[in-house]
Amino acid sequence: MENLFSHILDDDEKIIKVFKPNKGKLFLSSIVLNFMWSFWFLMFGIIAVLVPEEGMTINKIYVLIPIGLYVVIFAFLMLFTALHYKNVYYAYSNKRVIIRSGIFGVDYKSLDMSMIGAIDVYVSLLDKIMKKNTGSLSFGSAASPVGGSGASGYRFNHVLMPYETCKEIKSYIDAYKKQLKDK
Repeated sequence: MENLFSHILDDDEKIIKVFKPNKGKLFLSSIVLNFMWSFWFLMFGIIAVLVPEEGMTINKIYVLIPIGLYVVIFAFLMLFTALHYKNVYYAYSNKRVIIRSGIFGVDYKSLDMSMIGAIDVYVSLLDKIMKKNTGSLSFGSAASPVGGSGASGYRFNHVLMPYETCKEIKSYIDAYKKQLKDK
């Protein structure tokens, strides 16, 4: 998996470890999130059909139109989730943390270890319900601080063993910063 990052690494940089998000947690969170916002679209569509304007009569079979649209949109959203999962990997190297993601192409985001000032672990209710020992790690810097609920631009979502992973990455960051300081 290290070769997924090879073309963006510096000459003296090497990948220490690569992570893949937990597939079940990623899909379940996508289903919950997509259901929450698209449910309102479905309800407004059904209400629009069942409660027509004054003087209009509408056949109740038209209720199937918003339901059909809902199913199609939901299927597309799940397809996008599958395409996203195929491309998402997290890694840390001897210089930075790297996020590889994308739906139609591959995008990379990285944060130099010397810039990382905070690491937050966020374990949601969904993580607890699934009992898969998953969570999210957020990396904050002065330019990209960690916000509430672990929201950050640099986030490893749905990783296994989040506390142990945080400890592992933090110890590597501390060693890297100490090495820079000693130079």
